[in-house]
Amino acid sequence: MNNISIAFSSQATLGESPVWSQSRGRLLWVDTLAASLNVFDPATGQNIAHTMPSPLGFVTETHEGQLLVGIGCHIERVDETTGKRQRIATAPHAQNGYRLNDAYLDPTGHLWVGLMDEGLSEGSGYLYRLAPNGVWETIDSGFTLINGIARSLDGGTLYVTDSRHGTIYAYEHDELSGEVGHRHRLIDIAPDEGKPDGLLIDQEGYLLSVLFDGAGIARISTDGDIVQKITLPVLRPTSCAFDSSHKYLFVTSARLGLSPTTLANMPASGSVLRIDYERIMRQGSAA
Repeated sequence: MNNISIAFSSQATLGESPVWSQSRGRLLWVDTLAASLNVFDPATGQNIAHTMPSPLGFVTETHEGQLLVGIGCHIERVDETTGKRQRIATAPHAQNGYRLNDAYLDPTGHLWVGLMDEGLSEGSGYLYRLAPNGVWETIDSGFTLINGIARSLDGGTLYVTDSRHGTIYAYEHDELSGEVGHRHRLIDIAPDEGKPDGLLIDQEGYLLSVLFDGAGIARISTDGDIVQKITLPVLRPTSCAFDSSHKYLFVTSARLGLSPTTLANMPASGSVLRIDYERIMRQGSAA
């Protein structure tokens, strides 16, 4: 695995939601259950952790450089200098035992975000879009563990993952109006390959689905075929993000629920990994 290294040995319980901050030149990520908002500098290896309430579902950066986090069923704006938080929105179906999970901020400033039941009741999850003016729209429902959300390079397709069912859905999407149309199953990933979790689109338009319990990342075509798998030194990778150059891919991971034996065999579990994605693509093989 010469193309894969440990960027930061964080030992996160549930590392999640990596996002590259263009304004900071840093990687933003969260530990959902340990409730830390992290700002990692790959150049120095320094990671600054800010304590937040739990559960901390995601972090994202607005086009103005502001940080938004999902805390429980609420979205809050965070001042990373003072640590002060300002609640700006609450999910329409907020209730006890539910929380916001994964999120994606699109180029128009709309936040796509999922709501999940922590008890994973069948079909209890929602997909929302939050407009910059604070107006919520319920896009779809019936998810059990709503996760990775991403958009095609041309803006014509929205992808959404239900990890519990191992399914990535594709929706028709109008980039100008934001309207979402017909949904179909893009791919069903077999349980023995892992559970599809975080989702990202690479510069060639392929989907990168991180495989929780699958120790890898599946590179998937827009036809729904797995064309490549990148093997990772952690059993439970969760999500991924490119740096500004798109040369390097950062991957968060979890120690949650792993046995002492697994942790001994995969000591990098919970770390933030760095993949030389450009080199792997040149080589045309996984790591």
